[in-house]
Amino acid sequence: MNILMFNTYNPNLASGIVALDLFNLMQKRGHNVKLLVNRYDQTYPAGVISMETWLMSLKRAAIFKFQWRFDKLKSVLKKKEKTNPDFRFFQLREQKLIYKTDKIIKKAGLKPDAIIVLFANKFINAKNIFELSEKTNATVFWMMFDMAPLTGGCHYAWDCKGYQKNCGNCPGLFSTNPYDVSYENISFKRDYLNKTKIEILAASEWQFEQAKRSSLFENNAIHKVLLSVDSNIFKPVDKVSLRLKLNINANRKILFFGSVGLTEKRKGMYYLIESLKLLKQKADRNNNNLTNDIVLLIAGREVEQIVDSLPFEYHYLGMVNNTYGIASAYQSADVFVCPSVEDSGPMMINQSIMCGTPVVSFEMGVAFDLVITGETGYRAKYKNIDDLAQGILNILTLNEIDYKAMSDNCRNLALRLCSQDVQTEKIENILMNKI
Repeated sequence: MNILMFNTYNPNLASGIVALDLFNLMQKRGHNVKLLVNRYDQTYPAGVISMETWLMSLKRAAIFKFQWRFDKLKSVLKKKEKTNPDFRFFQLREQKLIYKTDKIIKKAGLKPDAIIVLFANKFINAKNIFELSEKTNATVFWMMFDMAPLTGGCHYAWDCKGYQKNCGNCPGLFSTNPYDVSYENISFKRDYLNKTKIEILAASEWQFEQAKRSSLFENNAIHKVLLSVDSNIFKPVDKVSLRLKLNINANRKILFFGSVGLTEKRKGMYYLIESLKLLKQKADRNNNNLTNDIVLLIAGREVEQIVDSLPFEYHYLGMVNNTYGIASAYQSADVFVCPSVEDSGPMMINQSIMCGTPVVSFEMGVAFDLVITGETGYRAKYKNIDDLAQGILNILTLNEIDYKAMSDNCRNLALRLCSQDVQTEKIENILMNKI
């Protein structure tokens, strides 16, 4: 099967890593796969193609170097449109055409039987997607990383239900205009996607339900395929040896959490810090020295903005790499806490479960698929800090036998739902059924 994939980012960064993993796995299954990305890099493996040329990359770098001058000029000439950062608008006007479709097809150099779109912003738009399907007669499968495929521009809609109709009056744009940019964007998408052979690949039950309720895809086929995790890297290992490397006593109770941006509102650090304070109170009441045993293991940026509020000793890892670095953090920990309150995943839940490390999280995202109270961790009531604290306490106070059983449950569930073989086989079957 000829498969053409699209992802904005470098395959060594962000969503590009998921794209590259899928690219490699589908190649191993014997398919002819091309992955088109936006930015140029001379280190890409064969089959990964950038739309940007070397000269274009030099031009972009030069522009970026002096971007502040252009921004200053624009602020003088035109009032800058404001967006609410919590809603994550990466591209304000989705009608903008970055590349003509004929140029994209020529660059790809193959006639695809199936097209997989991953992260598309600032790369290809709905018009490109329609024309790609029309010119190649291939069905398009749009893999959801967040809500961007469903909305008028935001990647996280929070409580807004505009994407279920026509958007407009967008809180992410501070707008009370029913015909604002979000309305224009979703109308533009609808005009092209309504006549496109396109289906959705949702990475969780949470996303699946969002796609079903969306006005763009309520009548399209929607498939649920959880994002995969490399089980050869993310696996249970001896915690003692890892803790020695971190210079943490092997008998401590390690609670791990992290995020690229620790202070980002949707990642829920406020709720985590408040729940940790309650956890300390609960631990103190147990009179078993648990408070002194707990140590926090933290990964990510902006830690300096939260450490003064933490009630326990902590060990800061900084930014860790996306494979062995982050895997060792889960493997060292007794529990991974995910306090996200607006998230399509996060992928960290999949990774922790694959490592055999129980997860405590709120009722949202992929937690509905992977975090089962009493079996693989604890799923707390949404934004309920007392329940989150209780979930952490429950796991930290398990006896050795019960903890081992929970760890085994995590690993077994992850292998059943998140292994690379399971993901690629599901996607392959979905694609084959459309040819």
